[in-house]
Amino acid sequence: MGLLRALPLLLIAQHALAITNMVMHESVAKVPSGFKASGSPSPSQELKLLVALVQSNITGLAKVVDAVSIPSGPSYGKYLTAAEIAEYVKPPADSLSSVMDWVTPNVASVKPFTPAGDVLQLSLSVEQAESLFNAKFNTYTNPNGQQIFRALNYSLPSSLLQHILHVHPIVAFTPPPQATGKNTMYKRSPMSLKKRQLAPCEDIAEPACLLATDFYGLPNRTISGSTTNKIGVQGFNTIGGDGASEPFGEYANSADLQTFLKMFRPDLAGTTFSLETLNGAVNLQDNSGGLEGAIDIQYTVGVAGDVPVTYLLDNGDDAATEYMDTINFLLAQDEPPTVFSTSYANEEVQLTQAVSTTVCNGYMQLAALGISMLFASGDGGAADNVVGCTTLIPMFPSTCPYVTSVGGTFFQPPTAFISSAGGFSNYFPVPSYQAADTAAYLKSIGTTNQGFYNPSGRVSPMSRRSGRCSSLLVTSAGGTSCATPIFASFIALVNDRLIAAGKPVLGFLNPLLYSTGRGGLDDVTVGESSGCASHSGGGWNATTGWDPISGLGTPDFPAMLRALGI
Repeated sequence: MGLLRALPLLLIAQHALAITNMVMHESVAKVPSGFKASGSPSPSQELKLLVALVQSNITGLAKVVDAVSIPSGPSYGKYLTAAEIAEYVKPPADSLSSVMDWVTPNVASVKPFTPAGDVLQLSLSVEQAESLFNAKFNTYTNPNGQQIFRALNYSLPSSLLQHILHVHPIVAFTPPPQATGKNTMYKRSPMSLKKRQLAPCEDIAEPACLLATDFYGLPNRTISGSTTNKIGVQGFNTIGGDGASEPFGEYANSADLQTFLKMFRPDLAGTTFSLETLNGAVNLQDNSGGLEGAIDIQYTVGVAGDVPVTYLLDNGDDAATEYMDTINFLLAQDEPPTVFSTSYANEEVQLTQAVSTTVCNGYMQLAALGISMLFASGDGGAADNVVGCTTLIPMFPSTCPYVTSVGGTFFQPPTAFISSAGGFSNYFPVPSYQAADTAAYLKSIGTTNQGFYNPSGRVSPMSRRSGRCSSLLVTSAGGTSCATPIFASFIALVNDRLIAAGKPVLGFLNPLLYSTGRGGLDDVTVGESSGCASHSGGGWNATTGWDPISGLGTPDFPAMLRALGI
């Protein structure tokens, strides 16, 4: 009986020891602006949390990506399979077993979130989460009017710190991905384009202009006959704030595409796109969709000729999770697209550094797979249109070293678009392929913007494309949203010529663009981006060579083929 009486005291002591061994892992000092607290959630409220585990050999995978992406190397273009990539990123056996032993008795369910199992998804109640992570959850309303459940800090057992990178989104107040497209002129009917007395291609990047030999010189058709050279285009719904099951957001309208093609590419009339959806996303065909979906589909299908295009539509309320959704989808495809275009972005600070690293490591995997991942750099200038800012604001995923950031230039004369984003990351260091160009630019600007950016950070963009697009909605649609699908089409058409010549597709572009591919880009030396009104430095200026607003320049298809030896 004495032993039985002592047992409860022993259990209490063990519980106290467990709490004592808990170590705060992540925290935020305050709730970001735009989020409103509204009390404690119900203890039974269901949560889904992602636990990112350490990966077996992520540094080894980084070396592989370098090897398959540097044109002068013997392994250039020898891309890995998804199964081979998984061997680099899967968690070590002891990490997985230790974490599973901890979470399994304390959650409703646990399952792999990523193909390699390096991220686990937990389903559990608020009560379970508060106990497991020694956290206090509150209910917040996000800028879209939806309720979310977050804590200002959480802890992990000290014995698991070596196995767990982070848990998302306990302290991450991350909004959904933000469409970068802007209506920079005025709403009008489709035919009103003809009423504006502009010289052909003066400032509107109609598909015919992009095919003209004195502009980008794109071909109007493919020649390889390949069925594996494809373009993927990202779209996002957003869960409704009123709790309704019907999402809202961006859609790709098939009828609008056909109208666009009849007006601007009659030779492609009848060409369409395929659709993939994630998490209950719905590609509505009414008039409720926004500008982004229209531009993205019309300018890939309308420029890339007969390259197959797939629209991938996701539904959610958190950018980091949705970016990972796309990575997981692409890794699971037998024949993923060779080029993937995303005209959405978030301020880098809206994601924690730990989460940004996990997402960026996902893009590293896609680079190893041989996919060119293109992201719009953003249309808010160097400070993302933030009033009263005290620092220039880099945009993610453009700051990830394994994606190519794309922005806009005015067509004639080639001038950097004032609203184009771009700048220096606060999370990722300058990669080797950018080091010389970054150093040269920083030397040229001296003390300009000093204290408003991180001079050691990875810089974006890589290159810039045409800034204004015709669409069925607006006369002039913002630079980077238009530029990204155009450049995706450019890369897909280059891939077509490479395939026809028996060569591998371009894959991860940046090492190529900073070396051999530079001969296929025309430098832009005029223009400046907007910055913070709180100081006189403005944003970033265009200059000879690479710079944070015009990047490496605008594309020239015949010159790129010559640079690649085809």
